[in-house]
Amino acid sequence: MKSKEQDIIEAAVRLFSEKGYTATSVDEIARESGMAKASFYKFFQSKEDVLIATVLEHGRMINERIERLYAGMEQSPEQKLNGFVQLHLSMMLESKIHSILMALHDKTILQNEKLLQACLQVEYQANRWCTDCLTDIYGEQVSIYVYDIIFMVRSLLMQYLFLPVIGLQPQTTNEELARFLAGLVDQMVKNMVKYEYKPIWDWKKVTMKPECVEQSPVFQGIMIHELLLAIKRHVDALAIGDEEQQELWQVLHSLEQEVIRTERRSGMIRALLNFISGYDELAEYARKLQQIVDLRQSSSHVTD
Repeated sequence: MKSKEQDIIEAAVRLFSEKGYTATSVDEIARESGMAKASFYKFFQSKEDVLIATVLEHGRMINERIERLYAGMEQSPEQKLNGFVQLHLSMMLESKIHSILMALHDKTILQNEKLLQACLQVEYQANRWCTDCLTDIYGEQVSIYVYDIIFMVRSLLMQYLFLPVIGLQPQTTNEELARFLAGLVDQMVKNMVKYEYKPIWDWKKVTMKPECVEQSPVFQGIMIHELLLAIKRHVDALAIGDEEQQELWQVLHSLEQEVIRTERRSGMIRALLNFISGYDELAEYARKLQQIVDLRQSSSHVTD
């Protein structure tokens, strides 16, 4: 018997997929799951919490199916590869979680720490599943190519799933598509091994754990950009006078210049962020920006 939480998650996935995350309200999720709005808050504090739950549920369901796939009877390498690709296809199409996250354009993910952690956790799990599967099928000889293969496989999957997201259906069944993609993967792996391709990525140095992604300067640069954009959007909506708003825009301009300096002045950045934090609507964004700047101080040249 399904739990009430599961009913809410399933209702949310349906609505997020049909209407989009932003356009879906808590009232609608409650009605779709057959309960009053007050009952909804017994299980989740917000719509964002439901989205986080859908991401984690997606990862859990894939994990369960992979376990069942490998717990069954002895299978040939071809059957394992077909089963693995088909599992990913069916799970992504059934849960529709990929279309929900695509619709967010990544900005909601970047600005919600819990959601970001959930997405990174599932991403890390997916890479681990692919690594274990490929090594099991082709042996250790494939280990040096594993991340090149993973990136190409997942790109293929996402491209073939894009058109169904907007309502177009392929001429083949999911099983036929899975066999086609599995055949491409098989030829890719065998050619890499046969011709001793030089791996693009050094698999011994590539670490895809969530904490490593968060510490990436590329990821942190994106975070800084998105947080500054969020602050700008809120500044326009603040109920303050023209002179005060102009002063705030000048502070924001100075902050943008500071964060792209070759030698960041941490004291200046801190002072600018403290000023911005004086506005309740901007305080949380300023806090997150300060966290990122503090993280970078240990690996970048900064001055006071």
